[in-house]
Amino acid sequence: MAVGKFWQHVADIFKIQTEKPELIRAQVQALSRQIPVLYMLLLANAVALAYTHYGDAPDWLTVYAVIVLGTVCIARAIAWSRARVDIDDISVCLGHLRRIRVLAATVSVLFTAWAITMFDYGDAYQQGHVAYFISITVVGCIFCLVNFPPAAMLVVVIVLGTFVMFFGLSGNEVYVAIAVNMALVSVMIIQIIRSFYANFAGLIDTQLDLEEQHQTTIELSRQNEALALIDPLTGLSNRRAFFTHLDEMVKRSEPEKTFAVAMIDLDGFKPVNDVHGHPAGDELLMQAGERLRRILGEDTLLARLGGDEFGAVLTKQGDAIELIELGHHLCKALNQPFTLSTITVQVSASLGFATYPNVARSSNGLFERADFALYHAKKNCPGEPVLFAAHHETLIRHDSQIEQALRKADLSKELTLHYQPVFDVKSGNVVSVEALARWDSVLMGRVSPGTFFPVAEKTGQVNLLTRVLFEKLLADMMHWPNSVAVSFNLSARDIVLSDTVEWLIEQIRNRKLDPARLTFEVTETAFLRDFAAARTSIRYLREHGARIALDDFGIGYSSLRYVHELEFDVLKVDRSFITPLPGNERSRRIVKTVIDMCANLGIDCVLEGIETEHQRDEITVLGGCLMQGYFFARPAPEPYLMPLSDSLKS
Repeated sequence: MAVGKFWQHVADIFKIQTEKPELIRAQVQALSRQIPVLYMLLLANAVALAYTHYGDAPDWLTVYAVIVLGTVCIARAIAWSRARVDIDDISVCLGHLRRIRVLAATVSVLFTAWAITMFDYGDAYQQGHVAYFISITVVGCIFCLVNFPPAAMLVVVIVLGTFVMFFGLSGNEVYVAIAVNMALVSVMIIQIIRSFYANFAGLIDTQLDLEEQHQTTIELSRQNEALALIDPLTGLSNRRAFFTHLDEMVKRSEPEKTFAVAMIDLDGFKPVNDVHGHPAGDELLMQAGERLRRILGEDTLLARLGGDEFGAVLTKQGDAIELIELGHHLCKALNQPFTLSTITVQVSASLGFATYPNVARSSNGLFERADFALYHAKKNCPGEPVLFAAHHETLIRHDSQIEQALRKADLSKELTLHYQPVFDVKSGNVVSVEALARWDSVLMGRVSPGTFFPVAEKTGQVNLLTRVLFEKLLADMMHWPNSVAVSFNLSARDIVLSDTVEWLIEQIRNRKLDPARLTFEVTETAFLRDFAAARTSIRYLREHGARIALDDFGIGYSSLRYVHELEFDVLKVDRSFITPLPGNERSRRIVKTVIDMCANLGIDCVLEGIETEHQRDEITVLGGCLMQGYFFARPAPEPYLMPLSDSLKS
C-alpha cells in the first residue's frame, strides 16, 4: 500500500493540474515569455560545447548535430515568440502545456544524449566542459520551466538523473564525487521548484481573491447605486431617478419628438395614514404603485416622488386625447377601493400632464408645469386629469406677478383688515367679528385673498403676511370695547410652526389683551400637512386662553376625526352646504346633524355664507342661531357692532 501511494505521488508530480483554470492560464502566460529564452540558452551552450570539441570529435557531432539541434531551437523560439495563445480557452491552454511537457522530455533526451556522446572525445578539460554544459544548461532550463513543475521535473529526472548515473558509474573518484554533489543539488533543485511553484500558485490565488473582492466591490457599488435610485417602500424609482431620467430624455430628444411628464397625487391619503396608522398608509402606497405599474407597463419610468405623490415619464402616448384617456384610466384605477390588511379604504387621485416640447423644453420647466396642472386639478376638478395648456401659462405668470408684487410690497401699508360680524339671530347681537385680509397692491391694485394667499403659501411668504395682519388686528382691538371677540385666520403653514404660535401669544400679552377674545380659525389643510404639529399648536393656543375654530367644516376627508381628537371651540359650516338648503332635503339633514352634534359637544356652530332670507329661515328652523353672511353685513374697515334690526332677526 505504501509503495502504491509512493508511485501515485510520483505520478502526480508529472501530472498537469486542471483544477484551477486561472492557474493554468497564468502558467501559459509565463511560459510564453520564458520558453524562447530556454531555446536560446540551449543553442548558445551547444555551440560553445561543439566549438571546444571541434577537430577532436567527429563532424557529425560538432557540426551536423549542432545544426539540427540549433535549427530546432531557433524554429521553436520563433514559433513561441510569434504565438498568440488564446488564454481564455482553457482547452487551448491545456494543449500547450501537454506539448511543452512532451517537448521538455524530448529535448532533454536529445541534448543529454548528444552531450554524453561528446564526453568520449577530447582531453580532461573538454570532458569537464561536458559536465559544465550539462549542469549549467539544466539549471538554466529548469528556471525557465519553474512555473510548470511537470516539465521542470522531467528535465531534472532525465538530465540530472542521467548525469548522476553516468558519472557515478565512471569509476573515476572525481567524477563520482561530482555525481554525488549533483545528486544533492538535484534534491535542492526539486525543493526549489516545489517551493517556487507553491508561491506562484499562492500568488495567483491571492490575485484571484483580490479580483473577486474587486468584483464584489464593483457589484456592491452597482447595487448601492441601484438602491440609491429605488424607493425602498414601493420598489419604484425614486425622486432622484425620476429627475435623472427626465434630464436624459430632454438631452436626447429632438424638437419633433414628443413625450409627457405626469404628476399623480392621491387625494385622501393623509387621513388614511392618520386614522389607520403608517403601516396602512404604506400598504396603500404600495398597492397604488402596483396599479399604476400595471397600467403604464414596465417600459415607462414610474417613480414615487415623496409622500403620496408619483411621477411618470411617458413616451408612447401621442396626442392630448390619448393622454387624457390615459389620465382617466389611471384616476379610475386609483379610485377603486383598496383592500389593506385589516380594512378597506377608498381614495381618489388627481393628475397633471405637461408635454415636451409644447409647454417646456427643460426638465425643470416640464416638472413645474406638470405640478401646476396637478395643483389645478386638485383645486378645480379633484379626481380628474388636467393637461397643461396655454391658459395655465397665463395663470402661472399671474401667480408669478403676485409673488413678485408681494416681495416688493410694503405690506405694512398695503395690507389692511376688513371685519365681518357673526350674529346670534335669536338675540340679534354681534357675538364676534372675523378679520379678513385685503391687499391693495401698488403694482396690481386690489388682489383677492383667494388669489394672493395661496401664492404666499406656496412661496413661503404667508408667515410674514400673518404677522403683519395680526399686528394690525391687535392695534385695532386696543380701540374696541373689551366685549368684542375677534376671529383670525391662520394658514396651514402658520399652525404647524411652533415659533409662530408662540409669537401670537407673546403679542397678545404685550398688548395686555385677554386671549379669550381671540379665536384662531384653521382649516383641515393644516392637519393634512402635519397632524402632530398642528395638534401641538392648537393645544398651546388653548392652554394660553385663546379659542380655536375649525373653518370650512364638512368639505374635507375626515373632519369628524379631527373633531373627535382635537378640542375645538367652534365649527364653521362651509357655505357649500348652505347654498342648496332651500329645496334640498339632504342638505337640510346634513346641516341639522352638524348643529345637533355641536350642541351635544358643547361647542359653537357658525353657519357661513348666508345670503338670503330663505337660507336664514331654513337654518333657524334647523336650530342654528350663529350666522354670518352678506345677508346680515358685508366686510368693512370698521367692525359692525350694532344689533340686528327686527326685520333681520328670525
